[in-house]
Amino acid sequence: MNIVSLTQIKVPDSIRQIENSSSARRLIDLGHDRITDFMLSSEETIENFVNCDFHLVDQGISWLQQNHLLTGNRFCELGSGFGVVTLLANDHGMEAIGIEIEPALVEQSVLLAEELDSGVDFYCGSFLPRDMEQLEELASEVEHVDTHQGDIYRQIGLAIDDFDLLFAFPWPGEYGFFESIFDACGASGALLMTYRGRDGVDVVRKS
Repeated sequence: MNIVSLTQIKVPDSIRQIENSSSARRLIDLGHDRITDFMLSSEETIENFVNCDFHLVDQGISWLQQNHLLTGNRFCELGSGFGVVTLLANDHGMEAIGIEIEPALVEQSVLLAEELDSGVDFYCGSFLPRDMEQLEELASEVEHVDTHQGDIYRQIGLAIDDFDLLFAFPWPGEYGFFESIFDACGASGALLMTYRGRDGVDVVRKS
């Protein structure tokens, strides 16, 4: 699929100098504790579950807000894991939700949100929009993607183009997969931020 409408936004290395708020630091520390407890106690192996750098992602959200790059206040995490990034977006005052296909991780996200007295909602299902053209062809290029579950966006009551900032942590080689989804279904002016390991955070805008 050709990506024709995405514009790169250069994120400076100086974002690492942005101070994480005390509430964000508490959230991240608590999230790390709960993830560690879960990994040590769970007998279930969950594929594709790896933590991103929560401090850096929080700094990225701060930088987007400080530079007035967001067109609105709705946030969605595609593959929300333990929900830490979704909760960080909420900590920044965003109307945030997370979508995660693993029920055990959704359950842990809900427990973490309750512990933080947060009203953030997490949904169990596939983040892939079911009305997207060439969905099967695109999904065949990556592993661990389910194209046969129901449309989670019906349950949420919002479409993917209702969100102003989307976040994902793709595996190496899957960046184009997420950008193709965003290119096909995202709102004009919306942003997609991805965490890319040693390369930090990457941000594109849909033109």
